[in-house]
Amino acid sequence: MKAFFTQPIGQLARQNALGFIGCNLYLIVINFGSFDSVEAVDKIFNFAWGFTLLALIIAGYNLVEDQVPEYWRMATGILAAVIITGTLIELAIPEFQENGFVPMYFLWAFNSLTYSLTNRGTGVFRPIYENLSILGFLSILIGTGANIFFDYTPPESIQPIFGIGWIAMVIGLGYGSYVAWGDKMSSSTE
Repeated sequence: MKAFFTQPIGQLARQNALGFIGCNLYLIVINFGSFDSVEAVDKIFNFAWGFTLLALIIAGYNLVEDQVPEYWRMATGILAAVIITGTLIELAIPEFQENGFVPMYFLWAFNSLTYSLTNRGTGVFRPIYENLSILGFLSILIGTGANIFFDYTPPESIQPIFGIGWIAMVIGLGYGSYVAWGDKMSSSTE
């Protein structure tokens, strides 16, 4: 058990990237499909989503530490704390269980868009995953920003556009991180 919790950051990040993809697949199927879900299972997947995202955010600094200033280490820790706190708020407070804790998603999308744009073209992430991440975070930022600043919820007829953005984010961040860590680990062993 100790080896699992003390494994190298690259292995931890890759495992959590796969977990993040798995959690999002479940949540996408449940939210966009016409399937009934079990509340307890939904809560477990929501918690796992927050935990895997927390790990990806923390590991993200180690992935790009040569490209960004040192204070990004603290900023990623703060963002990770916001994600896990927001996830716990979603699980504990009934009114947030339906639509989520929107300010958390806005802050996450804003910071992640900045992260993606800052690291664009550095060679850490492959261009396809950079572009998918940017598209995904931009759509999340627009959707959550409209809700927070203008109290506007986009009509259901255009909700699938945001679903496409979410899927782009899952592939860009989830699989993009998995591949980037694989590239970094293989280049460090050569």
